[in-house]
Amino acid sequence: MINKFFNKNWKHGFDLDKWLLVHKPSVKFDVDFWDEIELEHEEIVAEFRELLNFREQITDKDGNVLSPLDLFNLINEYQMRIEKLTLIFKLRLYKTLNENKRTGIKYIVMRSFWIDEHGKKVKWFSRNLGSEAKVLVNGEIPVHQMKAIEKDMLQLMWDQYVIEYWDNVLHGFDADWNNIRV
Repeated sequence: MINKFFNKNWKHGFDLDKWLLVHKPSVKFDVDFWDEIELEHEEIVAEFRELLNFREQITDKDGNVLSPLDLFNLINEYQMRIEKLTLIFKLRLYKTLNENKRTGIKYIVMRSFWIDEHGKKVKWFSRNLGSEAKVLVNGEIPVHQMKAIEKDMLQLMWDQYVIEYWDNVLHGFDADWNNIRV
């Protein structure tokens, strides 16, 4: 098919390098799996670059040629995957208070976002820190407790990413309901 409408000089084209600048690691968190996350990011970005610059027919794993709509969806999936890694790289925790209606006790809950199957940011992960009266010191969450919740959230996010994208990893839970990978 020849498309006479396409113009290589369009000014509103997708600038991959500019987009990737926003979606790169900016800090390094102190977790033992951080190098794994950075390596995953590098590999996915390389695959995405290769896809966007490929000049021949693109096929799926079974050899079926992808239509322009299939390619559009594939590009969106790569973008969502990189967005999810960006949420890990740029971890943002949101503090909320939940009140137990029966007792009136307020509990501090930390939340972070993920991206759902439609590409929308949603509240996905949460951890209850405990009652406000027991957690806060001088009106603040202690630094050591914030560092621990950061590590916990990063682990949850990384585990979710692995579950969604790595086919060859076995998942499960141990006797204490800790998430494990084999």
